[in-house]
Amino acid sequence: MINHKHSKIKTHLVIVKGPDSPIRDSNEEFISLVLSTGSVISGITYINVRTYNRNTLIGKGKIDELKATISEEAFDLLVFSHDLIASQERNLEKILCCPIIDRTRLILDIFAKRAQSSMGKLQVELAQLNHLSTRLVRGWTHLERQKGGIGLRGPGEKQLETDRRLLGIRIKSIKAKLRKIEVQRAVNRKSRMKAAKTVALVGYTNAGKSTLFNALTSSETYVADQMFATLDPLFRPLKSFNKKEMIVSDTVGFIRDLPETLVQAFLSTLEELCSADLILHILDVSDQNMYENKHSVEQVLKKINAHNIPVINVCNKIDLVRSNSEILSISNTVQVSAQKGIGLDELTEKITTMLEPSKTLRRIKLDLRQSRVRSEIYELSNVIEEIVNNDNQIEILCEIDDVSFERLKKNEKIEAIQSKIANH
Repeated sequence: MINHKHSKIKTHLVIVKGPDSPIRDSNEEFISLVLSTGSVISGITYINVRTYNRNTLIGKGKIDELKATISEEAFDLLVFSHDLIASQERNLEKILCCPIIDRTRLILDIFAKRAQSSMGKLQVELAQLNHLSTRLVRGWTHLERQKGGIGLRGPGEKQLETDRRLLGIRIKSIKAKLRKIEVQRAVNRKSRMKAAKTVALVGYTNAGKSTLFNALTSSETYVADQMFATLDPLFRPLKSFNKKEMIVSDTVGFIRDLPETLVQAFLSTLEELCSADLILHILDVSDQNMYENKHSVEQVLKKINAHNIPVINVCNKIDLVRSNSEILSISNTVQVSAQKGIGLDELTEKITTMLEPSKTLRRIKLDLRQSRVRSEIYELSNVIEEIVNNDNQIEILCEIDDVSFERLKKNEKIEAIQSKIANH
C-alpha cells in the first residue's frame, strides 16, 4: 500500500500497451488513478509489446530500456498500468531493484483511503487480503538469503505457513462480520422498499453522480473532481411531483476493467442496485470516451444481474458541449447539467412517470389454491373488491399497472376477465 502519512511518494509510471489494450488510450485514467493517491509522478515510460512475457510481462529488451530510463531518476515506487501476477511482480522487483505495484493494487489503495463506513473498510481489507494472499511469499524472501546449512528451509516454511494461517483467520473473521452487517442491510433494504420506491445512481467515476445526487435531494454530500470520491452508498429522499416519496442512492463510480476482487468484495454494496426500482445511468457527455465508459458500466451491471432493471440515461454536463447530435443515438435520455441545475425538473418528472405508471382497472380470476398470487396482487395493486364466484373461484377487482400485471402473469397462470383504464 502507498504510504500517505509522511512526504508525498514519488512514483514512476510504466504504461504498457499490449494486444489486449483498448483501441482508445486509457492513459489519462491511469494517471488520474495515481494522482488520486496523493503521490507525485516523477516520470512516465511508455512500452509497446506484441506479446506478454510469462515471467516479466515485458521482454528483456524492454526491461533494459526501462532500466536505463529510471537509473538516474529519484523515485520511491514503480507503478505498472497492466495487472501483474505474483511471479511477474517478484521477478521485476529483483531485476529492477525497486518496489513495484500494479493497477489492481493501486485501486485497492485508493479504495482503502476513501472508505468511511465500517462495512466499506471491511470490504476493502478483505479485497486487500485476498490480493495479498497470492503474493505472500514476497514477504519472506530474506529467509532465502540467510546463511546456514541444516534446517535453513524449515524455519522459512514454518514462518510462511504461520503467516498464511493468520491471514486465513483474519479473512474468516472479516467475512463473518460482513455477513452480520449484510443481514442488517437486507432488513433495512426491505424496509426502504416497503416505504418508498428506490432510485439508484450509477455511472463511470467522475461522471458527476454525487453532484446530481445533491441537486436531486438537496444534500451536501462530499463532491470532488477526483476518482472514487464516493465509496460508501448514500441514501436520501426525493420528493416527486405527485408528492410520493422516493429514495435515491448514490453508489461507487465504476471504471474500465474493474478488478474482479473489488467486484466480489463490494457485491453486498452493489446489491443495492439489484433491489432498485429504477437506475439512473449518469453519462459525462463532455468525455470523449463516453460510449466506452457507458459500456464498462453496463458490463458490471450485467455481472451483478442488475441489467434488467429499467434505466434512464442521464446525459450530464450538457452545458460543456456545443452540439448534442451524438447524444441522439442513446435511447431513453434526459439532458441535464447537475452543476447548473439544467433539466432537473424534466428528470424528476421522467423518474415519477417511470416509477408511477398509469394503472388499469382489472378483474382478475384465480383458483382458491393460488393464495400466494392473491397475496402478491394485494402487494402490487390497489384492491377494490374481492368475491368468490359461483364456480368457486376468486375474483379480484384491482387497480394495477401493466408492468406489475405482466410480472404476475409470468409467474402464475392468472386470467384478467375485464379491464379498463382506471380513473384518478
